Amino acid sequence: MSSMQTSTPPPVPVFILMGTAGCGKTSVAEEMQKLLQCEYIEGDQLHPKANVDKMSRGEPLNDDDRYPWLQVIANVLEEKAKALQGQDVSSTKRVIILTCSSLRKAYRDLLRKVPQANATITFVYLKGSPELLLERITGRKGHFMAAKMLESQLDTLEEPDPSQENVIVADIRKDPPTLARWIVDEAHSRTILS
Repeated sequence: MSSMQTSTPPPVPVFILMGTAGCGKTSVAEEMQKLLQCEYIEGDQLHPKANVDKMSRGEPLNDDDRYPWLQVIANVLEEKAKALQGQDVSSTKRVIILTCSSLRKAYRDLLRKVPQANATITFVYLKGSPELLLERITGRKGHFMAAKMLESQLDTLEEPDPSQENVIVADIRKDPPTLARWIVDEAHSRTILS
């Protein structure tokens, strides 16, 4: 009998920061990445050029635009999770943070199809009032999301139900560093992070 046993490493914790434009996905993700020194994937960078061009013209995306993009994100998540799975389980480097609007439950369900053996997905819903979101959008420069697109996103949004989905709901009235720290602390209290 061999004394060497191979054990399957536990899944990689994945935090998907979700919400409409203006909720602070990128700012909060960057702060979380600083705290955890982990992998960070900006979902908007995975949009095909046609989607970016469409949004730049102020045209909302439809499901025909979104589903191929979401599948690319799911594939990238699975690949990154497999690559990180062999790292020391106590290391925060063995965590992935992803930004993706994930507005509808069907979109979140598609992202959850990453094999559970590879990744444990927690959505972090960055929740804010329509007024605060609009204020933030109108104040930023160099982003393809036009302010008039917010209404379309709010119409599309299906808020996640914490009783039915693995989700942390975070109030965006806090500044990004404070909010990132709160999310990490909440993840520890829920034993999502060890």
